[in-house]
Amino acid sequence: MSPSLHPCLIFALFLAGIQQARALEADFAKDVQPFLQKYCVSCHGAEISKGAIRLDQASGEISDRKEADLWHRVLESLKFGEMPSDKAKDFPTEDESRAVEAWIASQLAAKDIAVEEKSASRGYGNLVDHDLLFGTSSRDNPVDVAARLWRISPRALIKQLVERLKVTDGAWQTSGEVFGRRMAGYGFDIETNPFKLDKPHGSFRDFKGKYLFNSMMTAQLTELALDAAGKLLAGAMPDIDRRTAAGEETVSIYRDHLTRQYQRLLRRTPVDAETNSLLELAAEVDGEIGDRQGLVAAFAAVILQPESMFRYELPPAAAPGADPGLYELSRRDLTHALSFALTDLPPGEKMLERVETDTRPTAEVLRAEADRLFKENKLVAKRSLQFFQEFFDYEKAADIFKDDKRRVHWPPAYIADLDLLITKVLEEDKHVFRTLLTTRDYRLTVVPRSFSGASHLAYNLPADTKRNGDPVTMPKDQRMGVLTHPAWLVAHSGNFDNDPIRRGLWIRKKLLGGMVPDLPISVDAQLPDEPEWTLRKRLTITEADQCYKCHSRMNPLGLPFERFNDFGRFRRSELGNPVLTTGAITRSGDPALDGEVKDPFEMIGRLAKSKRVEQVFVRHVFRFYMGRNETLGDARALQDAYRTYLDSGGSFRALVVSLLSSDSFIYRAKAS
Repeated sequence: MSPSLHPCLIFALFLAGIQQARALEADFAKDVQPFLQKYCVSCHGAEISKGAIRLDQASGEISDRKEADLWHRVLESLKFGEMPSDKAKDFPTEDESRAVEAWIASQLAAKDIAVEEKSASRGYGNLVDHDLLFGTSSRDNPVDVAARLWRISPRALIKQLVERLKVTDGAWQTSGEVFGRRMAGYGFDIETNPFKLDKPHGSFRDFKGKYLFNSMMTAQLTELALDAAGKLLAGAMPDIDRRTAAGEETVSIYRDHLTRQYQRLLRRTPVDAETNSLLELAAEVDGEIGDRQGLVAAFAAVILQPESMFRYELPPAAAPGADPGLYELSRRDLTHALSFALTDLPPGEKMLERVETDTRPTAEVLRAEADRLFKENKLVAKRSLQFFQEFFDYEKAADIFKDDKRRVHWPPAYIADLDLLITKVLEEDKHVFRTLLTTRDYRLTVVPRSFSGASHLAYNLPADTKRNGDPVTMPKDQRMGVLTHPAWLVAHSGNFDNDPIRRGLWIRKKLLGGMVPDLPISVDAQLPDEPEWTLRKRLTITEADQCYKCHSRMNPLGLPFERFNDFGRFRRSELGNPVLTTGAITRSGDPALDGEVKDPFEMIGRLAKSKRVEQVFVRHVFRFYMGRNETLGDARALQDAYRTYLDSGGSFRALVVSLLSSDSFIYRAKAS
C-alpha cells in the first residue's frame, strides 16, 4: 500500500509529540516487538493474517519500500484507533501506543521517506494528541506557528464592499439564499459565483489556506471590483461635475477621490507613489476609453489591493526570520485579526487608533477591545451563531433532498428554529455547550402559513402550538438539545434513509475528538436494498472485519438516533416493529464515558457531563476563531481558555475572549 493513498497520515505531528512522551527512547526489541506480540500478532501472524498483513516477522529495520509501506499502515492504524479492533481482549495504553508511533515515525524519518502531512489541514485537527494538549507536560511549550498571509473569505470581501458603499440594511447579517438575493439587488450578482457554493459541510469556512487564487477566482474578483468601482463612480460624479465646471484639473479631482477611497477601504492614506501609480492608470484608460472609465479602473485597483484581499501577519523589521524565538504581531495586524475573528470585517479607524495608542500590555488591550465588540457590535452575535451553525453543521439540512410525497417538509423552518434556540442560549451565556446538548426548551419561529403544518409535524407537536419565538418545552422522552432537533437530524441523514454512520462520525469527530480514516477509493459503500429490513439490519454488512475497524467508531454512536426517522420526526416503530435504539460509546479516551446506552438521551446526557467532551468543544472554538488547527504549542492557550470557561459558569463570550487575548493569538514563531 502506498503512503500516498492515505492522506490522513500525519508525520510532523508524531515528531512534535516525541519529546513530550520520551518516545525516542523506545527500542524495537524491548518496546516495539513486545507490543506487536501482545496486541497485533493474534490477527496478523502465521496462523491468521488478516488483510494479508503479518507482523510476527517484522524487523526493526526498514530495508525497502515494502517494509516502509507496512510500517506506514501500522502507524495509521494505531493513530486512528483502527487496531486493535474493538473485538480484541487487550488494548494498549496511550503511552504504549504513543511510544510505538513515535518509534515508527523516527525510523521513517531516518530513511528520509516522505509522508504527506495533513496536521494543519481542515478536518484533521483531532490528530493532535488530546491528552498532551491538556496535560501539564505541554503547558510550557512555546507557540510554534509561523506568520501567514491569510486571504479573507469571498463573503468577507463582499461584506466590506457593501459597507464601503454605505448599504446599511444589514444584508451581510443574513445567510444563504437571502444573502444572495440581497447582493443581487445591489448589483453584486453572485448567483453564478462559485463562492456561493462555499459551505462548511463538516469543517469551517474561514480557514487558513482554504481560499487560493486561480484564473477563475481572479476573474470573479476582478468583475466584482469593477462592478463596485462603477457604483463608486456614480456616487462621485456630482462632485466631479461640479469641480470640473469650476475649472479644477482632473488630476486634482481624481487624487482627492482616490485618497478618500483608500481611507474608506484600507483605513489609511496612500503614499505618493501609490497615488501617482493610480493616476497614471486612470489617465491611460481615460485616454483610450474616456467617460471617466479611468477612475473606475483606479477605484477597482484600490479594491484589489492586497490589503483588502489578505490579512497580514508580518514580522517586525527588527526580527530577522532566521533568529530563534517568537515575535509579537504588530498592533495593526492584531487589530485586524481581532475584528475579522469577531465580525468578519476589518476594523474601523477608531478601533485601529485605540489599539495602536493604548500603552497597556497587549493581552489586556485585546481583552478590553473584545469585550467592547461583544457589547457594542451586533455582528459579533452573528459571528457567534455562525460558529455553531458550522460546528453542528445543520444548515445543510436545506441541501438534503427529500421526496415531498413522503412527508410535508420544509427545512428552512427547522434551521431558523435552531438558529433562534442557539441565539437565545448565547444571550443567556451560561453553561452554553451543556445547555445546547441538553435543553428541552425549543424555539419555533414564524413560518409561511402553507408550511406551518409541516413544521409542527417535525416536532410531533399539536397543530395549535404557537410559533412566536417563545420557549416550547418538549416531552422529555422525545427531544433533548441540538442532536435531536429536526434541523440536525435532517442535515445528518440521507435522501431516503437515516444515516447512523454520518451521525456517528459527527459525534466521533466533534464531541469525542476522534478520527476515522477516509473511505478507501476501492470500497463501494452501499447498504443492501432490502425494503423489508430495518436500517439496523441492513447495517450488519458493515460488521465484516475489513469494514468494522472503522464502522465500530461510528455505528454504535449513530444507531441510538434511530428513535427518529429521516425527516427528524420522533417515532416508536419501524416497519411495524418497536424501534431498537441501543448503542455504545467506545474508545473515547475517557473511561467514564465508555459503555452501552439504551437510547440517544442517555448518550447525550453522558456526553454533556464529560470534561473531555467540553475540552474537545474548546478545541473547535479555537479552530474557528484562529482559522487554523491547534498544535502542542497552543496547549497553554487551550488550557487557560477551558479554565476561563469553567470559572465563568460556561460563558461562550469569556471563552472566546480568552482565546483572542492568548499568546497563540498574539505571537508567532520566527521562520527557520
